[in-house]
Amino acid sequence: MAGWDLRYISEARLKNDQEPEEEEVLEAFAQDLPCPPRQQPPFAWKVASEFEREFEISGSEFDVVTKLGDFKDPHWVVPVGGTLRLLKGGIYRWSLRLEHICAHRPQMQIGVHGANHRRPWRLLTTTRCSRAKDEDPWQEKPGGDRMLVEGDYIHVEVDLRGLHLPFGTMAVAINGEPSEVIFDDIALTTGSSLMPVVCMGGHMSRVRLMPAS
Repeated sequence: MAGWDLRYISEARLKNDQEPEEEEVLEAFAQDLPCPPRQQPPFAWKVASEFEREFEISGSEFDVVTKLGDFKDPHWVVPVGGTLRLLKGGIYRWSLRLEHICAHRPQMQIGVHGANHRRPWRLLTTTRCSRAKDEDPWQEKPGGDRMLVEGDYIHVEVDLRGLHLPFGTMAVAINGEPSEVIFDDIALTTGSSLMPVVCMGGHMSRVRLMPAS
């Protein structure tokens, strides 16, 4: 339709023996171009009822989560989950940006929980990039610890297709670095869903869910 509109504009002006001004034609063309669809995050954050006082969800897409106050136990973090349900047979990807890290309680944990925050748990910690499943001890990152900083992006992929293993996998990439499979033992036989989670303990810790690429 934009081409037809421009043709009529040009013809009308030429009939009046008026030379069309290039800037006006370009402006009309720009106004007729459709706007590209706005990218949206793949899910929204949703706080469980028992943790409602612990978090604030903000952003037009409910894509920003902020920890309100320090959690009462200094050795614990509390989870907030996403609305996305991860099911057997699917592959799921999302990206997070660490917008603010609490200086005195910097640890956050990123990964997946079972429904209602029940097991299975598969988590990566931001302070060391160590990883843990369920209630097992934390395992060190191969090659040594790494602390993530404000502004870092964490790209998560959970593959529940079971194409090459009898289990699902979880892989993580930091910023533009190559992806690393950190779990290859997510059971696919339980029939229950998983959900994305972020766990925080320090006041004003903040994470933003990024639009799907």
